[in-house]
Amino acid sequence: MRYPALFLVMVVSAAALAACGDSSAPAPRDTPAPDALREHSKLFEKEVVEVTDGVYVAVGFGLANSIMLEGDDGIIIVDTMETVAEGEAVLAAFREITDKPIAAIIYTHNHADHVFGARAFAAPGEVPVYAHQSTGYYINRVVNQIRPIITTRSMRMFGHHLPEGERINDGIGPHLGVSEESTLFALPPDHTVDERMETTIAGIRLELVHAPGETEDQLFVWLPEKKVVLSGDNIYQTFPNLYTIRGTYYRDVQKWAASLDKIRALDAEFLVPSHTRPLSGRERIQDTLTDYRDAIQYVHDQTLRHMNKGLTPDQIVERVQLPPHLAESPWLQEFYGKVSWSVRSVFDGYLGWFDGNPSTLQPLTGDQQARHMAELAGGEQALADKARAALDQGDAQWALNLSDHLRALRPDDDAVNQLRAEALRRLGEVEANPNARNYYFTAAREEADGLKPGFRTQAPEGFLDTLPIDNFLAAMPAFLKAEDTLDVHEKLGFQFADSDRRFTLEIRRGVAQVHPGLAEDAVAVLHTREPVWKAIAAGNRSAVTALAGDDLDIDGDKIAALRLLGYFEKVD
Repeated sequence: MRYPALFLVMVVSAAALAACGDSSAPAPRDTPAPDALREHSKLFEKEVVEVTDGVYVAVGFGLANSIMLEGDDGIIIVDTMETVAEGEAVLAAFREITDKPIAAIIYTHNHADHVFGARAFAAPGEVPVYAHQSTGYYINRVVNQIRPIITTRSMRMFGHHLPEGERINDGIGPHLGVSEESTLFALPPDHTVDERMETTIAGIRLELVHAPGETEDQLFVWLPEKKVVLSGDNIYQTFPNLYTIRGTYYRDVQKWAASLDKIRALDAEFLVPSHTRPLSGRERIQDTLTDYRDAIQYVHDQTLRHMNKGLTPDQIVERVQLPPHLAESPWLQEFYGKVSWSVRSVFDGYLGWFDGNPSTLQPLTGDQQARHMAELAGGEQALADKARAALDQGDAQWALNLSDHLRALRPDDDAVNQLRAEALRRLGEVEANPNARNYYFTAAREEADGLKPGFRTQAPEGFLDTLPIDNFLAAMPAFLKAEDTLDVHEKLGFQFADSDRRFTLEIRRGVAQVHPGLAEDAVAVLHTREPVWKAIAAGNRSAVTALAGDDLDIDGDKIAALRLLGYFEKVD
């Protein structure tokens, strides 16, 4: 048997892996798309760009860029792509330029597309890996409590299994190059930065500077002798993702703007983002950075201004739009983030979910609203007719809104699913923002074709070894089927022979809690080694095989132990 509790599979933090159970590539489709979105794809033409002497950036090999700094007797790799395969392709391209050994790796931040190809460039412990002091923590959180929903939403946002034509690009890169066959392997940072570090590697003098923005652990790399700044993800050629629709913690946009001010103060002659293409020219870089940070501050400040007047997020979205001099900037077109999404995020970051309107404080349930809407329309069929009429008249958004009520009333009605799918496709066809477009088209395929999101990538055991065992156990409580345990109060122990670490999983009337140490009243103790449990938890190994052999044993009430594990959700 396989324990439901052990379906705690790997996820790559904020970037998230996106795909479906069927990993075969869909056939291309001739689907309408805005010309501006097709033009935007030119930013991702695959090539290695020489920025200046000794500075090269690989563009278009995956979602992110990888940067090579060539020194006297070695090279530095800044950001390592999303998978080992993408990393190997980038390294092969760099090797056409130089065969100097890799002297160091630098992560600008923890996102998957910047760290999970690292094994292509070096083996664990082979070269120093530089990052912010919190980056290792974020990488270690790959055993994630919200993996299922982040995977689903990321799958939609990046359009992983959309055919060419529906997915044009992913806004900041051509695609996220992750599939079921991908190997993910981040090397743990062993040289960490607090606020600033000055160092020399392979004869290259550089500074690593903490610059929180898109992530809290963001760094930029400054090469003072070359006047080159590697800005990470705090600027790329599209309006910034101040909020991402796949879901994330609140991104502090004031810190983001302040970090851009740090970069402005450098007076750089070359700007190399970790997405989109490099920029050269002191004045051009200054103007671009200034516009970029001003756009962030403008959205923040004007949102607060209208919040303080008592306006709701919907009302603020209507009022906050970039002024013409910013809206016209080629670096602020909405090909990744959107002003409207950012407004809602800023509101929520300061005030939370309640919009201030008392009618939303304790709203009717979805079913109740649907019934009232049907009554207003003259019955369920009349509501369906109005939704169809809205779609026929070109109002796809209203048709989609009405279909929400129809779905509540007729959850198994194929006609409602088809209506929703058609409305979603109509919205996708005219959407220039790739995140929104991909989301619409993927959701349409879920409605019409029964697309089922979710797959697991195989995490190599060498990478699993770098992750703390605590993370694997800490992920379990969020998967507890609480309704089945309201009368249960029992404990299960875990003892890991190789590390001599002990934990107790306590289920206490609807709540699961992990404690350090072994409780004397545990019904049983699972004896194993850390790599075995990690491999089982990551889906790389069968618990049945481990239990049948010498790698996993249960001391005590085996039936009770299996029953306790059975209280946890199976996550596909």
